Amino acid sequence: MPSSPAGPQRLQCRLFPFTLSPSDVEALQPNEWVTDDVIDFYYRYLKHKYFRDNKKYVYIPVNIANLLTERPIDSSTKGIADMAGDANALDMKTQCLRKPRAIRVAFLPIFGDGHWSLLVYRNQRHRPLPEFLHFNSYLGSTRENHTQCARTALINLLYVFRHNDASMAISKESYKLVVKNCPQQNNGNDCGVFVCIYAYVLSARLAKEDSQSSGLHSLVKRISALSNSPPLSRLSDTLSFSSRAPQKDQTDPDDLAWKIKDKDAIHPDMMREYLLKVIYSATSSNSGSASL
Repeated sequence: MPSSPAGPQRLQCRLFPFTLSPSDVEALQPNEWVTDDVIDFYYRYLKHKYFRDNKKYVYIPVNIANLLTERPIDSSTKGIADMAGDANALDMKTQCLRKPRAIRVAFLPIFGDGHWSLLVYRNQRHRPLPEFLHFNSYLGSTRENHTQCARTALINLLYVFRHNDASMAISKESYKLVVKNCPQQNNGNDCGVFVCIYAYVLSARLAKEDSQSSGLHSLVKRISALSNSPPLSRLSDTLSFSSRAPQKDQTDPDDLAWKIKDKDAIHPDMMREYLLKVIYSATSSNSGSASL
């Protein structure tokens, strides 16, 4: 009996366990909707490229982000336990939710109301509570409904974090959501591409900042050792902006680092080409890498 013809071959990533289908690749043509798997793949690529061994930076997979977005908010003990149980079950591979206090930044691709956006969880030592930044490439008619999707996801994420670590402080002030002005799409197809663009710009910026901070920290320790003075316990002690008045937060250099301006963005069609190069580079046998 003849065997059935083989289906289209999936592309196997060499850098981390992940496969993509030919339809995922085809979806990167202009005017097509980028698939869940392409976004998932690229977020894992960003983690591998910039923060491979750094647990402070987390990229939450699409299936977990979808769960957080689609599950109705239930603040009862059972509701939170059920939500956390389901999220943790999906988190078996990436292990990105288990130690929330170690997380400085988490990227969540949000899909709701037929639209993609990026939600960023930001938790910093010099701020008493975390905050969420929402980057939406279509702030017109989708703003109200899609912002509500993001708010549902952030509250459910905080519930999961609280369930996984009882020492996490959660209050209504923790639910702060800042809708950021950011580059906008000019058609109905590029929202998924913009979710990749935003994550790329912020990841590259954070990696550079982290590298500079690590180098400065090492320098401070070396100078302290030479002068026989005790080393600083952590670098943030010298760079904290917590003493500044709240009304001056907009001038905080740390906040400026989270602004994405038009000049920072990549044209969506160029981003699609770049994503194709990343995919072929990561799934081919040669060792070449894509650069942007």
